[in-house]
Amino acid sequence: MTTAPSVRGWCPGLHTPMEAADGWLVRVRPPLGRLSAAQARIVARAARVHGNGLIELTSRGNLQLRGLTPRSARAFARDMAEAGLASTDAATEARRGLLLSPLAGIDPDAAPDAPAIMQALDAALAGAASLRGLPAKFVIAVECGGYMPAGTLRADIVVRAQGTGWLVVCGARALPCPAAAIAPTVLALAHALAASGGRPLRDPALGTQAFAHLGLLEATQAAPPAAHNIPCLAGPLPGHAMGAVLPPGPMEADLLDAVAQWSMQAGNGHMRITPLRRAIVFEDCATAPPLPGLITHADDPRLRISACIGARGCACAARDVIADATLLAPALPARATLHVSGCPKGCAHPGPADITLVAQVDGYGLCPHGRAADTPVDNGLSLAQIQHIVRDWPRNLTTPRNGRTQPA
Repeated sequence: MTTAPSVRGWCPGLHTPMEAADGWLVRVRPPLGRLSAAQARIVARAARVHGNGLIELTSRGNLQLRGLTPRSARAFARDMAEAGLASTDAATEARRGLLLSPLAGIDPDAAPDAPAIMQALDAALAGAASLRGLPAKFVIAVECGGYMPAGTLRADIVVRAQGTGWLVVCGARALPCPAAAIAPTVLALAHALAASGGRPLRDPALGTQAFAHLGLLEATQAAPPAAHNIPCLAGPLPGHAMGAVLPPGPMEADLLDAVAQWSMQAGNGHMRITPLRRAIVFEDCATAPPLPGLITHADDPRLRISACIGARGCACAARDVIADATLLAPALPARATLHVSGCPKGCAHPGPADITLVAQVDGYGLCPHGRAADTPVDNGLSLAQIQHIVRDWPRNLTTPRNGRTQPA
């Protein structure tokens, strides 16, 4: 049984800032997920000049800045367009909802034509002025295999490498597609889906309907990707790359400056801002950045923790969840995942976790193997009680601990 979270506002974008407790939020989406050192420094400076200096990595591979005003948000958008990181046209920028596998073009075991396919998709979407009506969270992904297995990226339309060819997956259906036909096929599907206003990621039947609407009857039932864990992106990676991960919470603009400096000192001056677990991938880099505030070891328990900004930046949040998540990290057993959410929206991690905690006025609600929007099996848990639960995982977590229960 689940309950609908109380949703406030919308997902912010570059031209559509959203008000939060610490000011306005705005996001910039680096083209193809790639950021040069010079561009990173521009973003860091803009965070200090236009906002409060705090920057977050989102699950869509965006850089989210905090503490802006409506006026400074407009100035930030102009700065990003001048830096080559965005379009000045709000409608064009809104259509660029693309995710690319973090190691595309550098992993020797991945499909080599993935970057070219992504560029063709980006150009097609940018030029599709008639494409209106897609939901704000609609996203298209390109998965190229190799180190990152199929199913790593969740999207409404997924272009997925399979053997020596490609599949276009939409909802419950998949269509074999030559590389040259991928962009027009995806664009046609997007137009068909815009008419419905829905998302195949939420309603797979919409994909079946879209293929049928286009007369693409050769689309077959999409095989679900094999169950897997997202590969670790902290430490050495294929293709002479190096990964580093931010712990839960925002980073200071000064850290982004230091990251830019390291990418030039130890790499080729470019980095990938990934949609996976707050990870940054340094290109052509063999040495982990010795920077406080970055995780570079695969056994760090913070890699398996998700947490939102919490009460310090969101009026919906009931607690400082980042501080609590950091406190719980040493107790987290190997392989267990933990999501500490400030409210039932679950912004930091929409999916399930082994242990999901939802902040309440008098403690935390517990949703084992669930999402933040699920009905807790227990409520009002203190941090001391939660530390005991986390330390003893796995165990039967359906037993109430304080008498304040709801049906599981």
